[in-house]
Amino acid sequence: MWIDILSANPGPVADLLTDVAADLEETVRALRALESSDEHKRREGATGVEDVLRRGNAGQVRVPGKHGSAPRVYETVAVLIDDQPGQLARIFADAERAGVNIEDVRIEHATGQQAGLIQLMVEPKAAPVLTAALRERGWAIRQ
Repeated sequence: MWIDILSANPGPVADLLTDVAADLEETVRALRALESSDEHKRREGATGVEDVLRRGNAGQVRVPGKHGSAPRVYETVAVLIDDQPGQLARIFADAERAGVNIEDVRIEHATGQQAGLIQLMVEPKAAPVLTAALRERGWAIRQ
């Protein structure tokens, strides 16, 4: 999929990466300045780092959230899950039975084990409801 996306947009992606490279170079220069014994250079370095962080935060805010809406803060319910057929379907069905919409999901696989951790992102008010419902149905919730 990424090959198709990048192949369809090579110019804009290259332009964006050029900007990212410039930001990284600026950040490296600012961090090196912070190492200096010269107080003026250290102040310039601190200002440079603050500027990059400020621009990064401003850029992150511009990234749309789910369905193009403003980004939202969700609460994560982390559940240990066996690497067995049907486990994802079962946990999603259990969330549906609890009346909770899963806004996003992440899966981390445990190296060398037939298990993993699934992180279910939900509205903050739904997290205790989902946690209780999943525990009631035998899921191991990770704190």
